Amino acid sequence: MDRVAGNLDETASVQPLDHLPADVLVVEDEHVSRKALTTLLASSGFHPKAFGSAEDALQQVDDQSPAIALVDVDLPGMSGLDFVDKLEKLCPQVRAVLITAAAGERIDRFMQNHAVMYLRKPLNYPQLLQLLRLLYPSDEKPAS
Repeated sequence: MDRVAGNLDETASVQPLDHLPADVLVVEDEHVSRKALTTLLASSGFHPKAFGSAEDALQQVDDQSPAIALVDVDLPGMSGLDFVDKLEKLCPQVRAVLITAAAGERIDRFMQNHAVMYLRKPLNYPQLLQLLRLLYPSDEKPAS
């Protein structure tokens, strides 16, 4: 069982944020999925910054200081797990959410040492937005 799905109401309505939006780093190698996530997040009041590889995203992190990172686990080149490990060192305030079609011991071991959550693919978009709102409540302001 993944660590998030059981705790969220899958029927949550999709409402735009009523505060200053969070920057959300999206690292997903599948173009269609990356585009869908970017569109969903932008239409929901977030500021998505999307990348097709961990290496490309890491080159931009210093300029972005994201509040939240949505990271595919199985990326070509650097894995999503290695990316989150590096990202947490560069941006300790970031809240990472792994997205993956797989689960298992590798993910569980990683989560024991990192403050991350994960969602399984295919993503339930209302559930994803509800999670992001829990990670970034409306009374919180992003770091400048």
